[in-house]
Amino acid sequence: MLTYSPHSDHHLPKPTEKPWLLLLLCFIWLWPGIFGHDPWKPDEPYVLAVVETMLDTGNWVVPMIGDTPYLEAPPLYYWVAATFGYWLAPDWLSLPDAARLATPFFMALGLTFAGGAGRELVGRRHGRSVVMILIGCVGLIATGHQLNTAVAAFAGFAAAFYALALTLRAPGLAGALLALATVALFLSSSLLEVALVWMVALVLPAFRAWRSNRYLITLGIALGLSIPVSLFWPWMLGRAAPAVLTEWWQVRALGPINGFGRIGLFHDFGYYGLVSLWYTWPAWPLAAWTLYRNRRLQRPLLQLPLMFFAVVIVLLTLSDRQSSEYALPLLLPLAVLGAVELDTLRRGAASFLNWFGLMAFGLFGLLIWAGWAAMNFGWPERLARRATYFSPYYQPEVSLLAAGCALVATAAWVWAVTRRHLRGRQAVTNWAAGMTLCWGLALTLWLPWLDAAKSYRPVVERMMAVLPREAECVATESNNQIARISWAYYGDLVLRPFAREEAVPCDFRLVVRNRAQGLAEPGWTLLWEGARPREKNELFGLLQRTSG
Repeated sequence: MLTYSPHSDHHLPKPTEKPWLLLLLCFIWLWPGIFGHDPWKPDEPYVLAVVETMLDTGNWVVPMIGDTPYLEAPPLYYWVAATFGYWLAPDWLSLPDAARLATPFFMALGLTFAGGAGRELVGRRHGRSVVMILIGCVGLIATGHQLNTAVAAFAGFAAAFYALALTLRAPGLAGALLALATVALFLSSSLLEVALVWMVALVLPAFRAWRSNRYLITLGIALGLSIPVSLFWPWMLGRAAPAVLTEWWQVRALGPINGFGRIGLFHDFGYYGLVSLWYTWPAWPLAAWTLYRNRRLQRPLLQLPLMFFAVVIVLLTLSDRQSSEYALPLLLPLAVLGAVELDTLRRGAASFLNWFGLMAFGLFGLLIWAGWAAMNFGWPERLARRATYFSPYYQPEVSLLAAGCALVATAAWVWAVTRRHLRGRQAVTNWAAGMTLCWGLALTLWLPWLDAAKSYRPVVERMMAVLPREAECVATESNNQIARISWAYYGDLVLRPFAREEAVPCDFRLVVRNRAQGLAEPGWTLLWEGARPREKNELFGLLQRTSG
């Protein structure tokens, strides 16, 4: 039998936080930025376009944008987003808002599984500590509130982590959960992420706690359940579009290192090391404290997260793509490690973390309030000019409900961070509250201003206003995908795609260049040019063929 058991509750200090307050904080964290704005780059326009195509065509097997396959990620996130869109749009919510519900859905699952892993490995009341560390991490805040397929992969990783921890107590349930995690990862990321999890699972028996026949049964259950379910989508894809399945296998099946037809290895040295310093803050200093306190790594609560961390580092090292989202799995082992010795964190360190959070989030919160006043009332004047500079399309819009909620949130945060006699748990909770406050303030008070700056709607509307009535056909190069998506969504104009080497099929043409390239072309007259505010690498131009 397995002899491992988490820390005894007798060693834990008496908790001061109310569990329902922590649950409320997590619930509040899930929602800022989910409703009330257009699709924003980098991912939302593409994800929404796939969801729209699924709903319009009924083809849920092949992720497509219009008539073009879109294989950046398998379809799990799209399926869930399209389901919410089918249920709620347009009667209850706009399609972007309805589809964006997939993000809090997967994030809630991911946080739940992460908390379960903390409870299983470290002990009772430590699951909430893991969750507080996670929602306080800088890297999770933006990704965890967007239309982004990475959040489904995060939930899959969290489920796998919980399953591997659960094998120490309930191998049958762990096997079923590991199978579910395997399927979720395969349908949301790539075979490489699946291989990562199974590499951890196969190496764990090197440690005594996982070296048992029951653990083998767990792996057998997981394999037996996950393989046939995972193969269902490739089988359906092969029947519906064999060429698309081949392209996926050759180019996308291995995710960060491309596919079996073109494996790409290694990126610029040091990228993920530098990214992780801010992306995983404050999890990594807390994890470092745990390792300092535990020089001999003989306990399962250290072995599993360290093994998981090491395998993710190998994945990131091999990757030839540079994207902070690939660092998401790092948050899970670091958060669990950070929770292990959270109660032994020295009072000076806890006070410093709380003081640093108080200063940083207090300053950011004050800036957000000042920016809101400037963009809507013109004071402070200098700040108002900067607000206009960065979002010139914004029209002052004051919501008393939003301002009232922001005031209540600010007051609650001030009360929380002024508590005395702080220890590790309270400092981490205060940090998570500060992160939630600033993100909530920005995505409440600044939301219309941000939307005017980040949305393509003002650009499309200005182009459509000057488009001649006789323009029945407007063409653009087929690789200008963001233009095809945006003009179809905001202007109800289907741009006719053509390959670069082909003749332009229309007398009107939308081009996308950077400012250094310019828009002028011989044989064409420039009718309009525009871009999102302060955008340097994406300039749009409407050209008309010169007569004669």
